[in-house]
Amino acid sequence: MAPPIRKPRSAAAAGVQAQALANRMLTLQADAGLTIAMRMPLLMRGALGDSRGQREAAKAVSEKVSAVMESGLAASQAAAMFWWGLALNPLAGVDLAEEAAKVANSTLEPFSKRTRANAARLTVRKR
Repeated sequence: MAPPIRKPRSAAAAGVQAQALANRMLTLQADAGLTIAMRMPLLMRGALGDSRGQREAAKAVSEKVSAVMESGLAASQAAAMFWWGLALNPLAGVDLAEEAAKVANSTLEPFSKRTRANAARLTVRKR
C-alpha cells in the first residue's frame, strides 16, 4: 500500500512563518540599533586607552565571530533537515516558502539572541 499523500498546507502556514520572520527582523533591528548606540561611547573610550572600552570591543568581535559560526551551522542543519525529509518522503506536500522561512528563522536566532542580551546588558543603569 502506498503511503498517504499529505495535502499541501494552506497559505496561512507560510504566512505564519513569514510573520514570525518579520517580527524577528524588526526586533533584531531595534535591539541592534540600541546596542550600537550604547556601545559607541565605550568603544570611543577604548580607542583612547580605557580598559573597559577595549574589553567591550574584544567582546563585540568575539560575539560576532561566534554568532556567524553558529548561524551558519543552524542554517546548514535546517536546510539539511528539509532535504533529508524531502528525500525520505518525496510524495509529501512541501511548501517551499514555509521551509525557506524556517531556514531564515534558524539563521537569525544566534544574532537575535546576542543582540537582545547586549541591549539588555548595556541599558542597565549602574548605581
